[in-house]
Amino acid sequence: MNTRLLWGGSLTLIVAAVAACGSSSDDAATGMPGAGGSGAAGPYNSATGGGYGYGANGGTGYAGSAGAYAGIGGAGEARPDGGAAGAAGADAGDAGDKCAALDDSKDAVFFLSADDSNSMASPAIVRAMLNDGASIPKHIIRTYEFLNYYNVGYAPAETGKLAIVPEMRAGETEGSFELTLGVASAAAPAARRPMVLTFVLDTSGSMAGEPISLQQEVVKVLAGELQKGDKVSVVTWNTSQAVLLDSHVATGPNDATLVKLATSTTASGGTDLSGGLQKGYQIAQKNFDANKLNRVIVISDGQANVGITDENIIGQGAQLNDGDGIYLVGVGVGHGVNDTLMDTVTDAGRGAYVFIDSAAEAKRMFDTRFDEVMDVAARAVQVELRLPWYMGIEKFYGEEYSTNPKEIEPQHLAPNDAMVFSQIVSACNVSNYSAEDPIEVVARWETPVAHLKQETSVQSTFSKLLATQSKYQDKAAAIIAYAEALKDPGVKGENLDAALAKVDAADPNKTDPELSEIRTLIGKAKLQY
Repeated sequence: MNTRLLWGGSLTLIVAAVAACGSSSDDAATGMPGAGGSGAAGPYNSATGGGYGYGANGGTGYAGSAGAYAGIGGAGEARPDGGAAGAAGADAGDAGDKCAALDDSKDAVFFLSADDSNSMASPAIVRAMLNDGASIPKHIIRTYEFLNYYNVGYAPAETGKLAIVPEMRAGETEGSFELTLGVASAAAPAARRPMVLTFVLDTSGSMAGEPISLQQEVVKVLAGELQKGDKVSVVTWNTSQAVLLDSHVATGPNDATLVKLATSTTASGGTDLSGGLQKGYQIAQKNFDANKLNRVIVISDGQANVGITDENIIGQGAQLNDGDGIYLVGVGVGHGVNDTLMDTVTDAGRGAYVFIDSAAEAKRMFDTRFDEVMDVAARAVQVELRLPWYMGIEKFYGEEYSTNPKEIEPQHLAPNDAMVFSQIVSACNVSNYSAEDPIEVVARWETPVAHLKQETSVQSTFSKLLATQSKYQDKAAAIIAYAEALKDPGVKGENLDAALAKVDAADPNKTDPELSEIRTLIGKAKLQY
């Protein structure tokens, strides 16, 4: 596999296929990564036919009405991370009877994943590339990370709880609806837990210049967040590993030992990312304290070229510690960052993945948004969407979804944060739709330290949701439109223009700084078309 580096160039890695379950993350009608190939006929029939993939091998389709034909984008397309194209959905019924394959005695139940709420590298990388006038590869645009990075604004839940906020409006076609779900955590406590931090710092030759300077900025900002008694360890790695600090007890904010170390790192040699992570996790396990916030923080451009570079093996090594509550925070730095590797490793490590392109961004992520990046308010969150039997998901903007809960990886939710699920739902036949039919959303999770099981739910109807004025949906829709337009700007940039119109509708007075940033970035994107 040839993994693309951003801002030009490529890096050859030995990469095992990443088998994934559930629907495609952002692309309607695409096959999932993995073996690819044809899937079984799907349970739901759209007005335009089959082809909406959500099976583990891609290609499971909505059952069509006039033969085996591809609709809603057709057969699943090949994925850039190795999945073969999924085949179009097969015909499953009489012509004109679009609901024939459904069981009208059971609700339509879907399990949703938005990726960890604090993974948000994609929009920061995109912003840096737009500012540089660089072309943006479609595969790095992960829409759900845009919903993580930009704050939709959900009010925090009560302490120890999660709050579910459903919002709905009519879709573009009869019988379809835009459904946005916010699952918000509580505010961060005034006094955070003590920390056990293990820095795993890349000092290889590729880090010379801007990357090593940005790495130093991140460590210095985090040094400013320390409290007396926090425990800090530092491993540096290039061709080999060096333990510079082991179980150092911080004196307080801006601990002199850590600050001095941060400013003294230099770049040389090869890049054994796997060896660096293994050494870091050894130290983290030794220092683990169940009553403290335990984090491994790897800062790198991800350009592993020495040792075991299979990103799945590296990810598995990180994932082994998840049961102990040691989560991996991945920090990508530098214009040549290997986004593919950093995203995969941090996803397996069950923590944040952020991209730092400036000292200001380091401060934003590790000072202003410290709790979002570093802490966990709700562990293993699983979101269930229950719709009437005749409804299906036509388009999903999260990471993945499935009718089988075992195929969806539960995700962690940070304090001061929200998981945002946006989807287009539609009826197989408009005649089946009733405005008084129910909709239910259930969130299940565990407490972060004791792992106590919790659950909350919200019930409503189509009519009630449609009659309630949306508070958050406009901004969420604008963020989604921006990300989706970057994937497909249109022949003359018309999709970028449509995204800009949604931004203006969500922020007519131009008072939202995040939407102002998006407005500016859309303008830069339009210069390329």
